[in-house]
Amino acid sequence: MLEKLKEWLLRDYNVPKSEGVQFITILILTILTGLLAIGEFIVDLKATTLPLILSLFGANITLLILAKRYSRIQLIGNAQLLVLYLMFQFTFFLLPNVFHAIIYWMPSIPLLALIFGNLRTSHIWLVVILVTLAFNALYGSSVMGDSYIADIPYLPYAVAASIFTITLVACFSILYNLLGKSYSRLMSKNREVVKLIRQLKEMNESLEESVRDRTKDIEERNEKLKRYAFMNSHMVRAPLANILGAVKHLDDNHDERKTKELMDIVKISANSLDDVIKEIGESLAEKA
Repeated sequence: MLEKLKEWLLRDYNVPKSEGVQFITILILTILTGLLAIGEFIVDLKATTLPLILSLFGANITLLILAKRYSRIQLIGNAQLLVLYLMFQFTFFLLPNVFHAIIYWMPSIPLLALIFGNLRTSHIWLVVILVTLAFNALYGSSVMGDSYIADIPYLPYAVAASIFTITLVACFSILYNLLGKSYSRLMSKNREVVKLIRQLKEMNESLEESVRDRTKDIEERNEKLKRYAFMNSHMVRAPLANILGAVKHLDDNHDERKTKELMDIVKISANSLDDVIKEIGESLAEKA
């Protein structure tokens, strides 16, 4: 059980992150904290204090400027989540009766962690948030008692609920955008792979055809060599042997009639040899 829990907590996938989406996330969080500050200034939201929300807004402005000037957007985004978490906790310790508000705002942190970090980071933040909520429940119970009445006027409730709704929709929209970009890149890579596979198949077919042609050419050349070897061992050797035999008898013979017969044999054998050599030449020259 413990091993499965550990595996779930530390599991991760290599999902490509878009720095553009991460920067937009930091920008939207900064705008939302600004809306909270305006809402707190205009009406008492009963869920935080103006100094705390202004501190959060100032920290987000600073992180936004850093994200604009430097390239470590992912690190800055995670720092923004930490600042948001600390603001929630400071608010709770200063105003323990806002526990109901903290419950609904804190789940946004693991969701945003998927954009700034990865699945492992989101799981870790989820565990941190659950432990924090359990601790806050015990602490609030010891400070406020078993229960308390939340005095929330309609207007602050409507403003806070509207900002929370915008925040939640923005989080899911940004996450959807991030996944959409990742999916688009994946599909683009998939199309490239399909194209490469098709090109490889065409090259393979061309190579097979070239191998077949080359094999056929080699077989034809081998056949020619066999024919040449046959001609050389049979058709060439016979007239050549006749010529050599006649020449040998010419050296030992002084009879004019016999000499003429031997010369006729040499002539006939030479012509036959010439015909064979021409035939071999023509045979080797075929389809060369």
